[in-house]
Amino acid sequence: MIVGSESFISRSFDYIVVGGGTAGLALASRLSEDSSVIVGVVEAGNWDPNLDRVNVPGLCGSLVGDAHYDWAFTSVPQSNLNNRQIYQPRGKGLGGTSMMNLLALTRAAAREYNALEVLGNPGWNWRAILEFMKKSESTVVPPEEHIMNYSLMPSDARWHGDSGPIKKSYPTYFNSLHKAFVATLELLGVPWNPDASNGCNVGTALNHSSYDAGSAVRSYSANAYYEPVADRKNLLILTGALVSKIAFDRSRTPLVATGVEFMKGDVMYMATSRREVILSAGSFQTPMLLELSGIGNREILYQHGIDTLLDLPGVGENLQVISRLERDLQDHLFVTTIHEIDSRHDTLDVVEGDPQPKEYLASPPAALFGFLPAKAFMGNEQREQWKAIVTSATQEAPASLKKQYELQTEWFEDSSVAEGEVVPFPGFFRLSGLKTEPNKRYSSMVATSMHPLSRGSVHIASADPTVPPRIDPNYLSNPADAQVLVGVLKFALKAYRTGPLGGAVRKQVAPSVEESASDEALLEYVKNTCSSTYHPLGTAAMLPVQDGGVVGPDLIVHGTANLRVVDASILPMQISAHTQATVYAIAEKAADIIKSAM
Repeated sequence: MIVGSESFISRSFDYIVVGGGTAGLALASRLSEDSSVIVGVVEAGNWDPNLDRVNVPGLCGSLVGDAHYDWAFTSVPQSNLNNRQIYQPRGKGLGGTSMMNLLALTRAAAREYNALEVLGNPGWNWRAILEFMKKSESTVVPPEEHIMNYSLMPSDARWHGDSGPIKKSYPTYFNSLHKAFVATLELLGVPWNPDASNGCNVGTALNHSSYDAGSAVRSYSANAYYEPVADRKNLLILTGALVSKIAFDRSRTPLVATGVEFMKGDVMYMATSRREVILSAGSFQTPMLLELSGIGNREILYQHGIDTLLDLPGVGENLQVISRLERDLQDHLFVTTIHEIDSRHDTLDVVEGDPQPKEYLASPPAALFGFLPAKAFMGNEQREQWKAIVTSATQEAPASLKKQYELQTEWFEDSSVAEGEVVPFPGFFRLSGLKTEPNKRYSSMVATSMHPLSRGSVHIASADPTVPPRIDPNYLSNPADAQVLVGVLKFALKAYRTGPLGGAVRKQVAPSVEESASDEALLEYVKNTCSSTYHPLGTAAMLPVQDGGVVGPDLIVHGTANLRVVDASILPMQISAHTQATVYAIAEKAADIIKSAM
């Protein structure tokens, strides 16, 4: 139940979860299944359960930029993107980013999840994570006509859950260019993948989205994990409260977390926990809270007048920064191509500004994905150039990063692992400075690189908890990343010149013909227009402490007895997937780990 500040602090909790987002609410719901424990959740945002911009699938993404629901962070100027500052939205409210994302529930390749175990985390592998993904979800079986018309797979119990909180569905609306996209990518060597959730996501696939096709409502952590159990007396939620630091018993070794300090309005409060404090504040604010609490790189803490309780240089990055290659914040970058298409095709442009028909609102606008191995968009010579760059970078990197680069090189050479992604969008995808022409119809394709070699960092900018963190993704600091992103963009442009998709095109809009005249011109287009795909991770990496890790496989922060991290920040390497499904699995696995330790 949602309670006020005085009621919240009057309780002594067994577990306090900081952040009522994607992972936080899922974890709190599972922990509170045991009626003998009391679980508290502190969330900075609020909850509007009836808000259409959250619930209606066709309006997904419309909360981005709304400061009431979005933390609205920005990066520092990026030197490799012509000093642009890149927008970094994060959900603010019950449900976190799961209430405002674009609904995608995709999975990476099995060997990417197995890499977690290779890097020193026993029990974290594909088979284990698959079971927790299934535990989190309930698959809505599509109508028989859609199965037949669009080559969909009925739910296979080996890969899909049927009784979890999160509803997942295929789209109910299919754009008229759907089959053209599939056929064109097949001509370009990218086959149809009937089920990209089985540990091999390469190919063109229709992926599930986090919504209930029967009711046409988004399914996210607040309405799926929390709302059905909102009357539990042992689950207390405090909204509109900003946690400022974690409290510790400094006399004990390892360090023992005893509660959290938080602000509600202008008043400071303290809530206490008997067993554990769990950070689920996300990849930007989890490291921020660790540093505000005295855990992190001693030199950074000293700069802001914060006493060091634990000198843990991996917080906010992988290792203490020696070169630009050693940071650990990782994110996906995307760039978009737009084409005007024949007016006989239905797109979202035709309903822009008008009340949208039900079929557009009841289904997510994009659920078709093309996951590309490196060989699909880079020739032999280009791939050899990429490997040469990585070999050089590996030689200069510290031992911990060498392990990651070696794995990334193996993935790059494996045709079952995606290195690029293309996602068609039925309409004009907004880019700065470009506008639609009246009565024209457009098709857009988002091109994304999957496994960046560049690493960034997130650190406090002040000892004041209300000041946003300093976010430096360090985009394209490794030139191999630019090579990959340009390669995926060229693949997308080629698709619009090929087969049935090419037959629908009237004019190339973005990049312009001049901007796509050469690889150098395309790189400049990338620098001027690319953006984040909003999948930051790695800032509290699950690695051994000697490898720059922040948490171990039990998710306990190194050097503490009872402070855990449960969110995307624990993932040490970027994955070829949208991260939502993996974060739910992390929360489910964390709940089992914590329950087994009771």
